[in-house]
Amino acid sequence: MFRFGNRKEYTACLRQRLLEGLVERARVDHIRAGFASVVPIHILNTMTPQDMQLRMCGQSCIGLEFLKAHTAYQTGLHETNPHIRFFWQVLEEMTKDELSRFIKFACNQERLPVTCPCQSNPASPNVHVPPYPMKIGSADGDDRADPDTRYVRVETCMFLVKLPLYSTLEVMRRKIMYAIHCRDDPLFG
Repeated sequence: MFRFGNRKEYTACLRQRLLEGLVERARVDHIRAGFASVVPIHILNTMTPQDMQLRMCGQSCIGLEFLKAHTAYQTGLHETNPHIRFFWQVLEEMTKDELSRFIKFACNQERLPVTCPCQSNPASPNVHVPPYPMKIGSADGDDRADPDTRYVRVETCMFLVKLPLYSTLEVMRRKIMYAIHCRDDPLFG
């Protein structure tokens, strides 16, 4: 409370607070400038914080149908191949946490974008926002080896999942679950 008797103390406190505000304002200005280099500032006034988070960070719950629609199969592979059907069935059976772990394993991202330019511009169906499209390819290495003994491999920078020709749904499930729960993975956590 301000009184004539404590005016010097009050003035000192007020000066300190104003100076702190200037420092905070400078920090906010730097953050704003960095943000403006990525997102036009005038757009921010039209978005709610939740909408901005969704557009910038993606959604925490992975849309499997969206992921399927944004998947490309390498030469010789089709969504009708038995091991590809096993793959999608395993992903469909996953919990939200397991699906998030799979995304982290496959492309080293916590979340995925919820929209893609290919949706808003049908004239450009091959224009995607990274990390899309997810790519599914054949396993590397010796084709003579028993595929059931091999592991799922990924190239995270390409969002490329390399699937061996697993013989059963159970083998596919076991190998994918091992991959997403492996504690030795340097990208885990």
